[in-house]
Amino acid sequence: MSARDGDLAELKSRQNLTTTNNAADYSGWEQWLRGRLNIELANLHRALGEVLATERMKFERRTGEFEVKIAKLSGAIDVLRGAASPPPAKFPTAKLWEDRVFHENDVVTFCGSTYQALRDTARVPTTSDWRCLAAGGSGFVIRGTYDTTVEYRYLDVAMVNGSSFAALKDNPGPCPGDDWHLLSSRGSRGSRGERGPVGIAGLRGERGVAAPTIQSWQVDRSRYLAIPIMSDGSTGPALELRALFEQYFAETAK
Repeated sequence: MSARDGDLAELKSRQNLTTTNNAADYSGWEQWLRGRLNIELANLHRALGEVLATERMKFERRTGEFEVKIAKLSGAIDVLRGAASPPPAKFPTAKLWEDRVFHENDVVTFCGSTYQALRDTARVPTTSDWRCLAAGGSGFVIRGTYDTTVEYRYLDVAMVNGSSFAALKDNPGPCPGDDWHLLSSRGSRGSRGERGPVGIAGLRGERGVAAPTIQSWQVDRSRYLAIPIMSDGSTGPALELRALFEQYFAETAK
């Protein structure tokens, strides 16, 4: 039996009781009706309160969003008017390139230069998958005679037995080796010269001056030249290195 059926049954019971007593007494019915009205009124107040609370929350949320939009718009207007400086530009953090997959727009450093990926790629920079943002300005660094205890870096130049080698990467290993490139080799021993004239009383003449050797290198970065500095202070013939660099980058781009 539902609540409404119960109320009707109670109402009929009260009516029957009144009829039995042969008296027109409606006090019980009025009390019941007043009670039901109070209950329904309380339910209505509660429902209205819930509706008003929900709408208030929606209104406050929309008001907050509107205030944020107004704030953003005000900032943009201030920038356009020159009243405020524009926000600082955000640039991707540059990472050291390594043998793994990089994603589009990633920025890496490689051999002293900075590159940005044009697509997802695992290829080395200098290929068509990358855009060069800043080319490195590094050149040869003359490190003197090769020493096994020294840590060598990319483009360091070391001398071994009169020959010069350039490191093709950091920590290139023993020199000479696969990660070193020969810049200039030691010249072969020349033929023996003619014997000088015999001096007075058959004595041999004075010994000639030793031929000069390479002591260091002077690097001309603008023209990609390496100029040897000889032991007597003179300069030897320059080595043209542009073709060497072009060959190196062509081979690494494959």
